[in-house]
Amino acid sequence: MGFGALKNFGPTLIHHTQLKIRSDTAVDDFMIVDTPGMIDSPGGFHNDAYNDRGYDFEKVCRWYAEKADVILLFFDPDKPGTTGETLKVLTNSLSGLDHKLHIILNKADQFEKIHDFARAYGSLCWNLSKVIHRKDLPRIYTMCLPHKLDAQKPLGKSLIDLETTREEVVCEVLNAPKRRVNNEVSRLADAVNLLQMHCKVIDELVRQYKQKKYKLYSITALTATMGVGLPIGEFYLQMPVELIVSNTIFGMLSTLGVGWYTSHSLRDIARSLVSDTGLNTAYKRLYNHEIHEHDESVESLWVRVEKHLSNTLTIQDLSQLNRIKSNEFKLLDSILNSDVKGLRRKVAPMLSTKTE
Repeated sequence: MGFGALKNFGPTLIHHTQLKIRSDTAVDDFMIVDTPGMIDSPGGFHNDAYNDRGYDFEKVCRWYAEKADVILLFFDPDKPGTTGETLKVLTNSLSGLDHKLHIILNKADQFEKIHDFARAYGSLCWNLSKVIHRKDLPRIYTMCLPHKLDAQKPLGKSLIDLETTREEVVCEVLNAPKRRVNNEVSRLADAVNLLQMHCKVIDELVRQYKQKKYKLYSITALTATMGVGLPIGEFYLQMPVELIVSNTIFGMLSTLGVGWYTSHSLRDIARSLVSDTGLNTAYKRLYNHEIHEHDESVESLWVRVEKHLSNTLTIQDLSQLNRIKSNEFKLLDSILNSDVKGLRRKVAPMLSTKTE
């Protein structure tokens, strides 16, 4: 299996990297990066890729994928998506990059029978369904060598039909420079959507925390008031000194006890809110309609947001954060509904121009 990324040339190059440059290509306005094939780690699916390769393969793939204009993920017929490393790259490295990812079943001309092709295609769909959490899988392209297409072979006529799909992939590759601006717009929209969901979930958590905090503080304040007010009232009523002293001590102990309970309760509340269960509860409350409608885009966003919040949000953070202002949410909505749509309209004419 291989992973290819295409990057439009910018004004600068990394001079510390030695690159092998070919001058006999038909095009010269983009760069192709071919990564090593993905394999199963000796230690299994959960083994650290850094220990196997000597570097963090997932992070390197993510770095290239974020900067690429087109991503081609190739699967060979004999191993259609079965390696653990492939599933990890799809889950971690290529998350949120669906707009420029093309999944390709490679070497379609090697099949001898249509049954073999169907079995490999079905296996690939089955394996991808484990990591691509969508109601419908993305389109799977096929790739083959054009000079091997022969109508007299068992799959000859079918392979000739697959030539159309192959040309679509080639067209996507040649259009990589034109897709660059559109990808940047998609990247902006994705970043704003992520930020918006982060803000909504955190704001909901802070709202719940402060609501319970004020309730506990009110109980503490009421206890303290009664602890001070009762001895004062008894003093003005000239009650026995022993009673006043005992009620004063009782009031002080009660206030300290309630304060201790409040402090520990707030820590438990914060711990519960930042737990996986608390995060999912807040998400379901905020996006109940989208979840009911099986909105795949929202569900895909939440997979990434939940992972980040679960790893970074702490009890101390929750106690120190303030609620997000409504005008800040309106600003994010304006970026998505006005600015991003306006940029897409400007990019559309450029993308509609076909590559010669």
